[in-house]
Amino acid sequence: MDATSLKPRASMQHVYSSSPWLIPRDPGPVAALFTRSGRPCAFRARHVFNFGEQPRAYLIERGLVGTYARSPEGAPLLIALFPPGTILGAEKSLKEAFRIKPLEARALLPVRALALDSAQFNRELADSPDLLELALRAFLRHDDSKIEGLLINGTLDLPSRLALMIGTIFTALGQPLDREPRPLPRQVTVTELARLVHSSRPVLSRVLSQWARGGLIGGSPGARLYDRRLLGAAAAGPSGNESA
Repeated sequence: MDATSLKPRASMQHVYSSSPWLIPRDPGPVAALFTRSGRPCAFRARHVFNFGEQPRAYLIERGLVGTYARSPEGAPLLIALFPPGTILGAEKSLKEAFRIKPLEARALLPVRALALDSAQFNRELADSPDLLELALRAFLRHDDSKIEGLLINGTLDLPSRLALMIGTIFTALGQPLDREPRPLPRQVTVTELARLVHSSRPVLSRVLSQWARGGLIGGSPGARLYDRRLLGAAAAGPSGNESA
C-alpha cells in the first residue's frame, strides 16, 4: 500500500440519501409514544446487545448506537448509526409477526434510551392512521440512510469512506467539522473506527499516520485532531465508484 492510496481520493454521488449511515431524527409525535410509555434504560460504551432477538424498540435520548449484521464468517457489518432523537428497532417492530434477525447493536458512546415493547408500539401506531403514515415515511428515510451507507462501505476506497465516517460521527454529535480541530470522543478508538468502515486496525492506523504526516490531521496517535480539511480532501478527487 503506497502513500497515494492512503489519501482520500473520491466521493461517490449520493444515490439514496445525503446522510449515509446516520439515521435522521424521527418525528416528535412518534417519539412522544416513547416519552409517554417507554421504560428508561442505559447502556455503557461498548455494550453489545442482540436487538434482533428482542421484541422492543428504543428511542435514543443520548449517546450513539451502531447496528450491525452478524456474520458467522467474519466481523459484524455496520448497517446504521442512531443518534439522539432516533428510534432503534422501529421497522422490525412494525412487522405483523416478530421475527428473530441476526442483528446486534453496539453503544459507541454511553447511551440513555426509552424502551417500548414492539406490540405496544405497533398498537399505538395502528390506532392513529395519521401517526402511522408519519412513522412509515420516517422509517423509509431510515432505509435510505442504511442503503447509502452500505453503498459507500462497499464501493469507496478506505481513506475516502473513513474520512466520510469521521465527518458523520461529528455530525451525529451535533458538531459538524469546521475550521477548529477537534478529537473524536475517547470511546471511538481506532479499533472502533475500523469496525465502522469494514477494515482492520493495522490498516486503518496506517491511513491515519499518513494523514498526519501529510498535515491533513493533527494531534498524536491516540489523540488525533480533525477539521473540515479532511472532508474537502475526500471530495477533491474525481467522482466515481471505484474501490481501492
